Amino acid sequence: MIDALPVTLRVLQEGDAPALLRFYNSLSPASIRTFRPLGERTSLDVCRTIVQDTVVDGGTRIDVVATHNNAIVGWAFVSGLEGAEPGLGLAVLDAFHGQGLGSALLDLVLDYTRRRGVPTVYLVAVKDNLRAIKLYESRGFVFYGEHVDEMDQLPYVEMSAQLCAGKATPLAP
Repeated sequence: MIDALPVTLRVLQEGDAPALLRFYNSLSPASIRTFRPLGERTSLDVCRTIVQDTVVDGGTRIDVVATHNNAIVGWAFVSGLEGAEPGLGLAVLDAFHGQGLGSALLDLVLDYTRRRGVPTVYLVAVKDNLRAIKLYESRGFVFYGEHVDEMDQLPYVEMSAQLCAGKATPLAP
């Protein structure tokens, strides 16, 4: 359950690119160590592309955000919906850790992904990010591999979750 602060969970919307940029570029060094799908910093153009790929019907990704006072404070996504291995990512600003926000975002993005008819979702997590790994395991993710990244030399675990085998159902905003 989301505790102390009023937070809204929703799908990423047209016009959210500047807020996504502020969110991503304000992540702490510890968060960037474990979550950097866009590198250590990103640009407004990259964020605009993410929004566009999310809001168009049949887009290549599903992005959900948590907002507080009109600012994005958490972001979860499944990208690569058109590919063989759709990938999950999740981050929450440090000030919002421990309030159930990561769980709520994960549940929402997995629900939307299930409803899109995606059978399996994959993720890669830094091996010592035990809190995140425990959350993923609680939602049905299982380990299928490990590797050490050539660039950052960190050990990673590879996980996947079976979501569904049925047909897609329409998404409701």
